[in-house]
Amino acid sequence: MKIFTGVINALTGRDWQDDIDVSAPALPRSFLAVAAYIPLGLVVALAVVRYNDNTATPPYQTVALTLTLIGLAFPLIAYILCMLFDKMAAFRPWVIIRNWTILFALIGVAATAGLYLIGLIPFALVYFMGFSLYLGTLAIDIRLASRIAGFDWIGAVFTGILISTATMMILSLGVTQSIG
Repeated sequence: MKIFTGVINALTGRDWQDDIDVSAPALPRSFLAVAAYIPLGLVVALAVVRYNDNTATPPYQTVALTLTLIGLAFPLIAYILCMLFDKMAAFRPWVIIRNWTILFALIGVAATAGLYLIGLIPFALVYFMGFSLYLGTLAIDIRLASRIAGFDWIGAVFTGILISTATMMILSLGVTQSIG
């Protein structure tokens, strides 16, 4: 719960340092959040397949691989940007906070997908949540690039667009693989 509070504080401009551990051992632990993307993504994939009235098995391997690549693309991009713009001190906190932030957003989408799967809500709400997450990650990445990594407004927007573009390319590859 403390990490969730820290994420909210980081996004809203409040003090977050007391809520999130950004020490060296916390960096590999934050990749537990990235590992959790996979089962959450599989719940969403199952909801999409069921909505499409498809009796086929969801492409579990493709979804898992796509989410793993998306989860690992961010630290690579962040590392390169931190090196290029002399912000290496911000690398570890930025990656840690971003990993947990995306996990919490994905939990919301997966929870909505789970409610659809048990018949409590229509798929339109799952679609809305998924689309909101998709668009929201751009805002999240801009905010974290500014607030945590210390980029100015233009640098933060560039960073957010770069991360979103990489994510879209990976998603496109995953979709192509699952329908091809």
